[in-house]
Amino acid sequence: MTAENLNHAAMIQIVDDDCSMRLLARATLEQAGFLVIEAEDGARGLAQFRSMRPDLMLLDVVMPGMDGFSVCRTLRGLPEYQDIPIIMLTGLEDANLIQKAFDAGATDFICKPINWLLLRYRVMHILRTARLHEDLKASRSRLSLAQRIAKLGHWQLDFDSGRFTCSRDLRNLLGIEDKARLSSPEDLLQTVHPDDLPQVRETLEQAIALRQPYQVRYRIMAGEEERHISSQGEIEKTDARRPRAITAIVQDVSDLQQAEQKIFGLAHFDTLTGLAKRRFFIDTLDAAIDSARHNHAKLAVLLLDLDRFKRINESFGHMIGDQVLLTIAKRIRQCLQQCDILLPGNTLCDYCIARFSGNEFAILLPEVLDEEQVSQVARLLIKAIAQPFSFGHCEVLLTTSIGICLFPEGADSQEDLIRHANIAMQDAKTRGRDSFRKYHPAMDEPIQDHLILENDLRKALKNDEFVLHLQPQVDMRSGWIFGAEALIRWKHPQQGLKSPGSFLPVAIESNLIIDIDRWVLGQACDLIARWRTAGLGDLRLSVNVSGQLFAHDNIADLVAELILQSGIRPCQLEIELTENTIMQNNLKTVSHLSRLKNLGVQIAIDDFGTGYSSLSYLRNFPIDTLKIDRSFIRDLTEAPSAIAITRAIIALGESLGLTIICEGIETPHQKEMLMDLGCHHAQGYLFGRPDTLESFTRRLQRQQQQPAPFA
Repeated sequence: MTAENLNHAAMIQIVDDDCSMRLLARATLEQAGFLVIEAEDGARGLAQFRSMRPDLMLLDVVMPGMDGFSVCRTLRGLPEYQDIPIIMLTGLEDANLIQKAFDAGATDFICKPINWLLLRYRVMHILRTARLHEDLKASRSRLSLAQRIAKLGHWQLDFDSGRFTCSRDLRNLLGIEDKARLSSPEDLLQTVHPDDLPQVRETLEQAIALRQPYQVRYRIMAGEEERHISSQGEIEKTDARRPRAITAIVQDVSDLQQAEQKIFGLAHFDTLTGLAKRRFFIDTLDAAIDSARHNHAKLAVLLLDLDRFKRINESFGHMIGDQVLLTIAKRIRQCLQQCDILLPGNTLCDYCIARFSGNEFAILLPEVLDEEQVSQVARLLIKAIAQPFSFGHCEVLLTTSIGICLFPEGADSQEDLIRHANIAMQDAKTRGRDSFRKYHPAMDEPIQDHLILENDLRKALKNDEFVLHLQPQVDMRSGWIFGAEALIRWKHPQQGLKSPGSFLPVAIESNLIIDIDRWVLGQACDLIARWRTAGLGDLRLSVNVSGQLFAHDNIADLVAELILQSGIRPCQLEIELTENTIMQNNLKTVSHLSRLKNLGVQIAIDDFGTGYSSLSYLRNFPIDTLKIDRSFIRDLTEAPSAIAITRAIIALGESLGLTIICEGIETPHQKEMLMDLGCHHAQGYLFGRPDTLESFTRRLQRQQQQPAPFA
């Protein structure tokens, strides 16, 4: 049976008192082709299970009334339900809890938050294993064929005689040709990787002694090769219900393990440098703080920002810029490896080094004795990064500014450690760069600059100092401009034209972004009306809307009023939102999006693929356009995963009837690759940088003088 047929044939039951969890699980599994039923508590779930007999149950542990353990034990106590897989779900990652779940008869155990893509494959894998187990009991000849296909083997131990038997497929799987070398459970244990042996020995010995089922996952050494194994044992009973033997299946799940590792890597590690992403680093830092607090120890956080890195990308292009970042990551690793002398007993791994943003890195030193040790590490890092970078005939010189914050002297939480390290890093930059600074409370004084900028922004709104620049959106097949994205700039009276990155963070933090967004929306509607009056066509203009404005209850009323005042067609205005914005409050999001859609406004998801990337909201929310994030486009020529993800997003969008726009296209090669992948709409420097209204309007006028494409 193929995976597709398996999905469509299988019924999955979800038993969880959390409505949102049931909704997300249903969306994931139904998209994979499964038939899904659900119950909101244990008692209803048990009754529904008996009446409909699903192929697999997803069972929450903590529920009011009858909890997951009770449901699982009840089902396992009934002979006709002993073989149906049960996956238990919980938000509490505790070894005793996991053991209790398996003791209750669970087939598998998944901790929340759930990786929905992994859940799909986990369910498929468990269903496949369960059906192969049914074949085992039904027919030994059919089992032998199935085992060879699925890399399965089996063994059996008779409790009365002590006779141990195993299949030839198991010996092949374990790399043992001599039958005599696998004649007892102890021989089986000798194949286990030494690091996993204690756990496997305890599990197997307990199952045999207590006459109970077991499930365990471990590694073996098959010759020189390390393989990942999943083993599951069941108790066979006589007609009198007395335990007669234990029969176990053993499966090589190395391919599944590799897939899980790949998914984990994509979620938690930067594709360019291989370093941890910000979220994973923060989780590691939280754990390190708990350990340091328990052991009355010190730790340090270092933030590194490459000085004037933007000039590298502007002068040599992003390809060279990426090579520089990759080299920087290698130098950081090598430098910290040399610090073993400075930090005795400190175990550093890639979890302790992160790429926070384009050219900002973070380092966790989980065990330090004093500030001088950390200072020596910072000096080595500065020296290593200052070494020249050679690319062909080009030589690039870079420096770095480092901010340091120690626990517990400088801060006692991960938020404050990172914030204070960032303040110290900014202080190092203001003092000339190419240096490091340790956080001191006096460094908070530059916050006054922040307040000055906030005050200037208020004046800018009052004095009409903002302008819009426009970046074209084109059909790559014809080069025809079908729309544009409105991007704000600030014409500062003293400092000249300022990019949004220099003031929007302060605007967001001070909530001035709401007034700025309203101004942009008003200007965009007026501009659309002017284009139409000038006979420049019915172009669509996209406007980024912040989470703060979108959260306001009157967002639809504001847009409706602006449309009415300007007299534009609503479909010419497109509201761009990030994934994180629309996932903040699902009920409010559905209400706001529905009201906007009722006006006729287009809805786009910006930077798709970098936020929640949940498939369910694409189906449930009224969305028109997906804008694939520029990071995937940048990596197309270097990372096969970027191609796979981009192809999947394009296919997903087409299946849902969405328009797909690829952002950040800079080279003809990227354009050709994307067109081959089926994407025809684009935005990027290859087609035009953000430009003034006057310049963009002249380009539209020249386009109007040309024959329409596809005529």
